Parts: sequence; C-alpha cells; structure tokens
Amino acid sequence: MCLGTPENARNLVRYPVIPKGEFKEVFHALRWRNDKRFFAPMSTTPCGNVFIGDFVEFTLLGSTTPSIGHVRQFLCQEGQDGVFANVFALEHVPYMEGYVLREPSILVPVQCIQAVVADMQTRAQSVFKYQDNDTLVELTGDEYTSLFVHHPLKEKSVQSGGMPVIMVPLTVFTDDTSGNKSKVWNKFDSWNYLLEGLPKKENGKLHNIHFICASNKARVLEMAVPLVQELNFLEHEGIIAYDASLQCKVIVVAPVLSFICDNPRGAELCSHLGATTSKYCRICLADVSTGLQGIGELRKKCDTMMQIRSIRSARCQADKKQLKKRFGISAEPNPVLELAVDPHESTPVEVLHTLLLGPYKYLVRNVMGRLTSAQKLEVLARISSFPFSGFAIRLTRNIAKYYKSFVGRDFKALAQLALFVFLPYLTAGEIEVWFALSKVFRMVYCQPFKPENIALYNAICLDFVRAVDLHAPELKGKLKIHLILHLPENMLMFGPASTFNTERCESFNGTIRAHNIYANRHAPSKDIATSFAIQQSMRFVCSGGHFDPSERCGDDLVQLYQSSEVENFLGGGSTSSYNRAIDLHGGLRKINKKAAALGSVMVKVQEFDGIIAINSLISDHSFTLFLHPNTTLLTPVLWGRASVGSNGQMVNVGDFVHYTESREPLIQVGVFLGCFENEGKCFCIVRYMEPVMNGTALRLNQFDCPLFTLTNILRVLPSVNISCSISVVHQCSTTCVLKEKAVETTLERHKVTQNTLFLSHDWSNNLYCYNVF
Repeated sequence: MCLGTPENARNLVRYPVIPKGEFKEVFHALRWRNDKRFFAPMSTTPCGNVFIGDFVEFTLLGSTTPSIGHVRQFLCQEGQDGVFANVFALEHVPYMEGYVLREPSILVPVQCIQAVVADMQTRAQSVFKYQDNDTLVELTGDEYTSLFVHHPLKEKSVQSGGMPVIMVPLTVFTDDTSGNKSKVWNKFDSWNYLLEGLPKKENGKLHNIHFICASNKARVLEMAVPLVQELNFLEHEGIIAYDASLQCKVIVVAPVLSFICDNPRGAELCSHLGATTSKYCRICLADVSTGLQGIGELRKKCDTMMQIRSIRSARCQADKKQLKKRFGISAEPNPVLELAVDPHESTPVEVLHTLLLGPYKYLVRNVMGRLTSAQKLEVLARISSFPFSGFAIRLTRNIAKYYKSFVGRDFKALAQLALFVFLPYLTAGEIEVWFALSKVFRMVYCQPFKPENIALYNAICLDFVRAVDLHAPELKGKLKIHLILHLPENMLMFGPASTFNTERCESFNGTIRAHNIYANRHAPSKDIATSFAIQQSMRFVCSGGHFDPSERCGDDLVQLYQSSEVENFLGGGSTSSYNRAIDLHGGLRKINKKAAALGSVMVKVQEFDGIIAINSLISDHSFTLFLHPNTTLLTPVLWGRASVGSNGQMVNVGDFVHYTESREPLIQVGVFLGCFENEGKCFCIVRYMEPVMNGTALRLNQFDCPLFTLTNILRVLPSVNISCSISVVHQCSTTCVLKEKAVETTLERHKVTQNTLFLSHDWSNNLYCYNVF
C-alpha cells in the first residue's frame, strides 16, 4: 500500500544521493551509500533494465567513442536530475589480448548507456588492473570470477517479465507504552516501521509510520520471531507490489537499515545486559572505569553470537554468570541476531533519551535542587525577562515547582537558555560543563551536519565528557554520558540526528493507545491490529491509492479526505498544499491596508552618493539608510508588521533576525523594524548590529556566541533576504539587577496588584550576545 499511494510513491527516494556538502537526509549518509546491502539492484535505461554487475556500452556526453564499463552501483547527485551509474571503465589492450580495469570509477548518466554487453566474458579472456607504480597485473581467479557474477535478483526480474526491482530500506521502531489513559501502567510492546526513502519531513507525519504488531502479553523479542522471518524474506527475496509512480508492478527489496528505540530497548535488541553491567555500552566494549576516556573496541554481531554460545555451553550457573559479567551479554534467545543487519552498528544513539533526558535532566536537577526559595524566584524572573525571539518552543511550565517532572520537550526549551539563566548560580567548573553540553546540543539540533567537520564534532563530544569527568564526578558512571561519544559516528552513518530520533515515533504511541481504549480489551493485540488495518485501507483508498489506474477513487473523495476532520479521523497528516504568497518565504503578514508613502514615515530625507540620511524613525537618533537597488522612498507603500522567514516561521517587529547581504561579514544580524510592499515587491527594514572585533578577526566559530553592538545603520532589503528570527541576549553587566514591580493580575475574578521580580537591564554598555544554542 505504501507504494500504491501516489504521494508516497512520488516522494520516495529510490537511490542514495551524493550531497553537495551537508547531510540533510538518511539517503545522504554513508550507511545507505556505502553498504552493498542497500545498493539499488537496477535502473531503467534507454536499452532496458541494467543491473549491478552488468557490463554496459556507454558514450559520455561530448564524446563520440563508445566505452565499456562494469556497473558497481546506481546513485543520484543532489541538484542534478536523473540517475547515475558508478562504472569501472574497461579499456581494450590488443597486444595483451585482454582488458584493463580502470580506477577510480566514473559516474555515467544512465541515459548514456546504450547496450548491455552480454558476451563480455567471451571477449575478455583476461582482465588486468593497475597496481603501485602503474604496474599492470592480471586479476586472480577469484577476482576474475566475481567480475562476471550477476546480481541475484536479475534472474527473478527476468522470470517475472522484466519487472523493475527497487530498493526501499526500512527503519524499525520499537517501544513500550501504556494501554491506558490513566496513570495505571498497562504495558504494551509494539513494533512499527518507516520507509527511509521518504524525506524526514514526510516521515514525521503519523500516517507514514506503519504499525506492525503490539501486545501486552508477549515480550518484544517473542513478537520478533515471526517478524524476523518476514524481514529476512523482504531483504533476500523481495515481494511484488504496485508502484503508483511507475504505473506498473515492481519487485520491492526492503532490508533493515536501522532500529530506533530508547537505550534499554536498544540493549535488548543487541543481547546486551544494559546500563547496570560493568561493560555498559551496547556499541563498544567500554566499561564504567574507561567510558569517559573514549570509545572502546566496537562490538560485532559475530563476536556476540560466539559469546552467547560460550555462555550457553558453560558447565554451571556460576560460570555462566561470570561470562555474562565479563562480556556484558545476555544469553536469552534473540531472533534479531538472525537478520543480516548488525544491531550493535544499527541502533544509533537517540538524542531524546540520551541527551535531553540524560545530562540535561541530571544537571538541571542538580542546580535546582540546591537553590533556595528566593533563588528559585530569581530564576523564574530571569526566564520571564528572557527575549524569546527565534524560539520555536517556549518553556511553559514553572521550573521552580515542576523541574522534577519535566519531559523531553521542556528540557529542549530550557536547553536553549539554561546557560544564561543559571550562570549566576554556577561554579567555574559547572559553567565549563554547561557550555560544553550546550555545544553538543547545538551540534545535534541547530547545526547542519557537514561530514568534513567530523573531527570537530568528535572533539566537542570529547570535551563535554572530559568536563564531566573533571567537574561533575556524580555523573561519571552514567551510560548516557558515554553514549554521547558515539553521536558523531552515528550522524555520519545515518544522517543528522533528526533522522533517527524517536520524538516523531513516540507520538505514534498515543495512536496505539487510542486503538486499545476504544476496543473491548478481550483480545487487545488482535483488536489493535484489525483497527489499524481498517484505518490504513480506508486512508489508502481515500488518498487516491490504487493498484490499477482505472480503479482509482474519484477526485471528490480525495478532496473530502483532504479536509482536516477526515484526515484526523483516519490518522493521517495534512496532504493539502498552501501556496498563498503570504505563507511563502518573504511574504508579508499583519498588513496595514492603508497605503502611506515611505517618505512620510521617514522625514527629513536627504540623498547623497546613494546613501540617505533620515531622522525621527526612532526618536532622538540619527540613522543612515542603505537602500536596495530599484527602491524609492516617495511612492505609496503598504506597511506590515511581520514577514515569513526561510524556515516558514513568522518574523515580527522587534525580533532579532539573521539576514543575507553581500556587503556584510559572515554573521549578519539585525533588529527587524518593519516591512512594506512597494510596486508589487516586498521589502524589510533592519537595524544593523555590528560584530565586536576580537583582536583583528571576527569571532565566527560556529559554536561560539559572538558579541554585537547595536548601530544606527538601517538597511532596506528584499523580504526574501530575511532568513529567520534568532535569539540575541543582552550581555548583562553588574548594573543589570533584579527589581520588583507591581503587576495587576486577576485572582478569583478580582483584580489584585502583586509584586513581581523582573530583570532590569542597563543598556548603556550596548553589548549583545548571539545565542547560537
């Protein structure tokens, strides 16, 4: 059904993608791109289906001479259309009566492939390759034989009449949740899966998380027995399905790319004893005493299976217990080890439970637990006075009362301001720990992942672990501190942390719970599965899914399904598209419908050398205004108080913003003062903030918080130049103090006046810190 849905089939990426620089998706990362288990078996070319292992004749663009090559892989390149074949070219050498295998490989557009060379083994009685010093050596017998081995699925495709074969890697999510709405715990273990070929924006929608099974009786590994059989069949044999984008039947091969789960479940899938054993890491052999010094020797599935056999063959229970402690391995039956995937390598460190519910929870409880009641009120005052410009979410709960019951969302909001709020109450060593942790947070949540910076990311994680070792001894034995060291490698293999987080899947637990609540609970596993099957079938039909174009539902039903009420009822996400200009990047919002001349707002306009000096835009200040080309001041304009940033969020008047302008330094920050529409074009006015020099250079390190001063320079820019609102915090001096003020509030329907603490800033130092966290 997944491929039969037009929206999913259209969005599904079938080949790994070579990115331009940043890893944005899982198909950009190295695991899909470099592991042969996930290589797409074939691609359709002008001469028909071409499989990995075929010899092809091709002509490169701009060349008239055909060449012969051996296909090793199919992939795409970001920013370029079409599929490319990764080919080793073979050059005929007449005097040696053979061919020379040229390295490195080249990328050939599949449109340039003209024919499959079926008799290549007859032609190439001998094949040579270059070694050191350009010496030609003949391939060994095994190397020569492997060169002519056909892909195992080629024969199946031919027998089925030439059906295309597509690769759809899966991510399997498993978790436990309560089957009740009340706090009474009714544990349900569940298995679900996602198609990793879908972009993360699509995979975040609930209707793209697919239910497999759930039970409150069977353990998770007991349910895995039939599941592993099905997954092995999907990987090695494939199934026949209908592809709505190709409008034909295809053979789908779906190996497991990764498991996403919390740390206890990850240990269970790896046959690991968990955080309580001395060798507490499921990924490497680090133990409690060496875990903060670095990553240990990586665990392998073959070694784990050998250790399980050793434990089971031990003569007595005492020997078995000793071996379990020595290896950190459980000898319980684990069908997951029968899959081709190595669970030690494929259970990436999940940041919700490891980072937010790990170090942040430990440190927040440590700080708040030792503060006095008066100091807790001061913390609340600092939070209420904090400028929340640029924040996607805000801290909504009273930290003084509820910090012990904070969930991941609360810690995520607090993490972006904690360093500034808690600073007066921390020791020098604690500040070092918090600053190092904030860098890890930025690496995970705020920074695009660039593979060339992997050494920097490793250093950031190691700095945090070493800071904990020196200044937070109570956290030394925590597994989650050590697991942070594995984050950069996991991001290199599986893409940015947002592609393997559990936040999107945790919300799916509520859907499972709802299906259980509205059943009679006599056979909950069967009832939940039946309910999901009915819901998915209805959603498939109503969204235009089909197995035959002539049997597709009508447009009226599709339009009805796109209404929010029906989508929510069927557990789907919004499939409607909004293309209004005000919703797009640069669109103006909160428009004042009365037109006014720009010059009537900025009085005393004087023009000289393309620079316009204006007065009284802000009282008692003199400004310099830089105009964008083709902008005039005297034509009537429509004024607005907000614009849409590149991230789709609204930028309001008074927000600090990041903008782009070729004349500015790398970091371009300002205050958004307003926006207007002039002759059909949208512009914004930004008050420029100048970076503070550090010696002779700007502080442009991506993990530093650079300082700025507010200038009297205004810039008029196209609204699309406004990237997004950002967090900028006043660099408080000793004259910034906490004061009381009277605030009128409503208490039990009566208006009363209460004294409330607030942070009174002394703006005279004109220093502002760009909060990059």
